[in-house]
Amino acid sequence: MRGRSRLLRRGDLHIDLLSREARVGERAVALTFTEYDLLRLLASSPGRVFTREELLERLWRSGYGEGTRTVDVHVARLRSKIEDGSHAFIETVRSVGYRFRP
Repeated sequence: MRGRSRLLRRGDLHIDLLSREARVGERAVALTFTEYDLLRLLASSPGRVFTREELLERLWRSGYGEGTRTVDVHVARLRSKIEDGSHAFIETVRSVGYRFRP
């Protein structure tokens, strides 16, 4: 990645764009392929709201019959892995979608 950092840092969250690994503080987080892509997409644009439909289109290529509930399930699983009492990274925008907290 010439000229660009291989790390995406958002507070205590560190995402390694080359190794596809994530850490919260010193703790490594085991993510599935889709969870990693979801986290990277949201964290790349803090504050930007992504609709469920947009996330579905970008991450699942929409032709596989998944509904927007699939997005909700993956966000819930991702949150359970990266968030705790002192870390809240992903915000739900009611009736719209999700955003990474700036």
